[in-house]
Amino acid sequence: MLTRKTVILAKIESSYGADPAPTPAANALLVSDVDVRPAGEAIQRDYVRGSLGQVPFIRGVRSVEVSFRTELKGTGSRGSLPSFGWEGPLFRACGMSETVTAATSIVYAPVSSGFESVALYVYRDGIFHKTLGCRGTFRINLEAGRFPVVEWKFYGLYASPADASPAAQTFSGVNPAPILAAALSIGGYSPIAERIELDIDNRITARKSLNSASGIAGFEITGRTPRGSFDPEAVAESTCPFWSRWENAAAQPLAIGPIGATPGNILSIAAPKVQYREIDYGDRDGLLTYRVPFALAMNSGDDELTITIT
Repeated sequence: MLTRKTVILAKIESSYGADPAPTPAANALLVSDVDVRPAGEAIQRDYVRGSLGQVPFIRGVRSVEVSFRTELKGTGSRGSLPSFGWEGPLFRACGMSETVTAATSIVYAPVSSGFESVALYVYRDGIFHKTLGCRGTFRINLEAGRFPVVEWKFYGLYASPADASPAAQTFSGVNPAPILAAALSIGGYSPIAERIELDIDNRITARKSLNSASGIAGFEITGRTPRGSFDPEAVAESTCPFWSRWENAAAQPLAIGPIGATPGNILSIAAPKVQYREIDYGDRDGLLTYRVPFALAMNSGDDELTITIT
C-alpha cells in the first residue's frame, strides 16, 4: 500500500452525525500530511493474584482524530460556491459562519452557537475510515513567496475501518495565489516579516455517553483562544513602538491582503484587536528580528478573525 494514494472527502452534515454521503465528484479535497489516528482507551484489569502476569485489558471509549493540510484559496468564481470539493465545509465545522454574497464575496467569521459538523471520508489506499460528527480547529500559515496553507485537526465518531476505494475524483482547478505584495499591516505599520501564523485554537470537548456504542455521543466546541505569531524585523521605537505596545497591552488592528488578483481567488484576512503577548529577539540570516506571539481579541463579538474571498 502507498501513502500517497490517500483521498479525503468532506461534506457538511444536515444534523450531527448523520451521514451526508460525500462523493468523489463533488467533495474531494487536495490534501497533504494526512494523519488518521483512532484513539481507544485500554482499560487495565489490575487484580492481585498468585502471578505477576497481566490479564488482558478491554477496549473502552473510542474516537478518531484526523489531521491534514490544504491550500487556502478561492472557488474561482466571485461570490459563488463550487460544484467541486473545497475548504468551506472545513471552516464551518471549526465554528465559522459562511456568508455568501452573490458575485461579491465569501466570508468566514467565528460563531458562538449553532455549530456545524462535517463528515470526513478518508481512503488510505484501500482502507476506508468513515468519520462522522467531526468538529475541529485550524491554523493558517502565511510565508513570503509561498502559497497560504491551513493546518486542520478534527475529532469525530469512531467507526470500524473497511476495505474500500473511492471512484474517480474531481478536484479544484484553482491555483492558490502566492503570498506577494500581501499588504500586511498591524496597528497601521507595515512590518518586514517573513511569516505570520493565525490559529483559531478551538477547544473541543468529547461528550461521553453510556448510551453510545463508542462511549462518545459527539464532540462540541466549548471555547476558543484565537492567537498567532509573526517575525518582523526589529526597528527603532520611533519607527514602530513594539515595546510600548507590548507594555500597554495595546489592541491594534491587523490586515492582510488582498493576496492575488484574479476574481474569485483574492484572499483578505482581518482581525480588529491584536495584542502582543511577548516579544523576544531572533535572527534571520544576520538580521535582528522580533518573535512576537499575539492574542486576537474581539471588537463587537464573534469578529476576532475574518477570512474573505473575493
